[in-house]
Amino acid sequence: MSFLNGLRGVFSGPVPGDYNWTYPEKPDDIQFVFAPDSGVHLLYKHSNSCGVCFFSKKSVETVMKNRPDSITYHFVEVRQNRDISNFIESQTGIRHESPQAFLIHDGNVIWHASHGSITDASIEKALETLPASN
Repeated sequence: MSFLNGLRGVFSGPVPGDYNWTYPEKPDDIQFVFAPDSGVHLLYKHSNSCGVCFFSKKSVETVMKNRPDSITYHFVEVRQNRDISNFIESQTGIRHESPQAFLIHDGNVIWHASHGSITDASIEKALETLPASN
């Protein structure tokens, strides 16, 4: 039974307590991400019915394991939270896709990717562009 439970966790979104995700429930919950001096945030948009999301989620989680405290990670399940997804699109000016990831530093998008371009290596490369204090 634990094997099947493990598979369920792999293909679904994170379960509260997994890694270091925050789970915004409304646009107001992530509005601060787009403010100056807000720090470093990774917004990850996911659909539980998307096979590609499985792989991109694993890539983000690899970065989370390597950098658990230097970034705030936000998980948006797009089917359940379309209003948040729309809010992110309005704030960034970047068309919605799923999966999709944004690296935001002090309110500015410094990197974004979708589908197979979301890899731990691409996220780490983007993080290298941050000032040394982060």
